[in-house]
Amino acid sequence: MEKQKKINLWTGTFLLLIVVNLMNGLAGMMTVPLVAKYALAISGDLTTASTVAGLMSLVSLVICPFSGVITDRANRKKLIVISSAGYGIALFLHAFATTIPVLIVLRLLTGIFFSMISVCMVAFSSSFVPRERMGEGLGYIALAQILAQALGPGIGLKLVDVFGYPMTFISAGASAIICMLVVLVLPYSYEKKEGPAKRITIHDIFAVEFLDFMLIAALFSAGNGMVSTYLAILADERGVANIALFFTLYSAVMVVLRPLTGRLLDKKGIYFIMIPSIISAALGMALIGVGFSLGMMLAASVFKAFGQGSGSPSMQADAIKRLDKTKSGIAASTILLGQNAGNAVGPIAGSFFVKSLGYEKMFVGFGIIIAVFGLIILYIHYYLDRRRQKRVAQAQ
Repeated sequence: MEKQKKINLWTGTFLLLIVVNLMNGLAGMMTVPLVAKYALAISGDLTTASTVAGLMSLVSLVICPFSGVITDRANRKKLIVISSAGYGIALFLHAFATTIPVLIVLRLLTGIFFSMISVCMVAFSSSFVPRERMGEGLGYIALAQILAQALGPGIGLKLVDVFGYPMTFISAGASAIICMLVVLVLPYSYEKKEGPAKRITIHDIFAVEFLDFMLIAALFSAGNGMVSTYLAILADERGVANIALFFTLYSAVMVVLRPLTGRLLDKKGIYFIMIPSIISAALGMALIGVGFSLGMMLAASVFKAFGQGSGSPSMQADAIKRLDKTKSGIAASTILLGQNAGNAVGPIAGSFFVKSLGYEKMFVGFGIIIAVFGLIILYIHYYLDRRRQKRVAQAQ
């Protein structure tokens, strides 16, 4: 214990890494709620706009499983520099996109670079964290990424109100380029691995025993994708001003809850966190559906922060903890696959529901889906987990 206290985590390099992770996340996330409105202004069709908005997550869904393998086999610093440069240029060019085909190409490129950066940055950051404090160090890195997801949409909406779409996209691109320049000056040594390249198998990207957690993560993220895509449009229709406060409060609540839920997870177990998380996520969606005032929307923000904000990181932490240390990457990527799938499908499916049901029924209905299917899937996980534990006990 005394030895751990002497190990310094908070070096200048580590602080820069937290800032880089935050700014890289902000670069992409601040454009998420803008793309649907931007595409809608260009095309005039909600389904087209929603499809364009979901492309980044759809591409990330495809690329993410292979990003980890590439990250482990390449020079991580060079990979981040190249990906950040491409990421920044793609975001910058959004400012000059005046047709849907051009916007589609840019969203596809943004998704590829975003996926590479998201995975590689965690692996790169681990090189600067003492092994004895790896969990704590990567926890702060993850918190920076979560803050970016929460703060980004609100910042993007505010910048559009003040400066317009072109300057907002240019600002996002500049943020990514600045991160690239910071990474360039960080010290990093790379040793190329010798020997024949290993084949990629399904077990390198997927943990079958956490399929149920992946599905719950997909439900959470599908709801998050709907909120990021449609909340600004819904607020405009209902005359709810200052809707950017939704994302600000969401991030503030997550900052407070994240350390608390982490300790509760260690003491009480995953089900103590997940049952209220699923119910809270469902309530958050329902409140958005029936909310016609800023107060109702802010209440929904609090419930969503505890729901997805606590649920998804807790599932990932539990999966990493339960699997062998050599499979921690697989555990993390399994949950991330669910998150990317939900983010990709949510806005696209939502566009069809909006047309046939309207915003209120869509949000309330999806809240019911999260509650019912989320709790059923969680029970299935509990049941299968108990069976696995019994088999292990009998084998011993």
